Amino acid sequence: MLKGKKIFLSPIERHNLVSVHQWLKELENFYLFSDSFITAPNLDEIEHWYNSIINNLSTKIFIINHLETKVSLGMIELSKINWKNRNCYIGILIGNKNYRRKGFATEAIKIIINLAFNQLNLNKIYALVVQSNIASIKLFEKLDFQKEAILKQNVFVDNQYQDQIIFSLLKSEYEEKINLYNI
Repeated sequence: MLKGKKIFLSPIERHNLVSVHQWLKELENFYLFSDSFITAPNLDEIEHWYNSIINNLSTKIFIINHLETKVSLGMIELSKINWKNRNCYIGILIGNKNYRRKGFATEAIKIIINLAFNQLNLNKIYALVVQSNIASIKLFEKLDFQKEAILKQNVFVDNQYQDQIIFSLLKSEYEEKINLYNI
């Protein structure tokens, strides 16, 4: 268990799949979460997805839980972990709408950044954010991720092609501003 002030992260388990299914039934969550599915997945498809990632050494997915109430708020992942080049992708979803814009995503990312750099010894974390996802853009900018590039018309969301912004954080940048990432 990875613990912060308001939340704790626990590795995803089979019993979490019902919550994941609930979150992904909402169209906006489905688009933000994954390119693994063409349409919002049913429970069997989520089970198949879970089975494909559970023993995958290049993926670490955690459920974000409220520290006091133990309510599952969402999930956060480090995936596409490239152990040779020491980098990975970060993705986050606060699936429970009642807990959005309350600092839980910020805290979850800080916890996972510390894991990535201090325990997994990675050198770079990157995120792909759809241009229309203003909340995520602000979140990564607040945490001092740098805008590296724009992938033009890279994803099809809301019946249109949209750009994706690549944000990244290097271990050296993290170390320079270590106090920003303290929990």
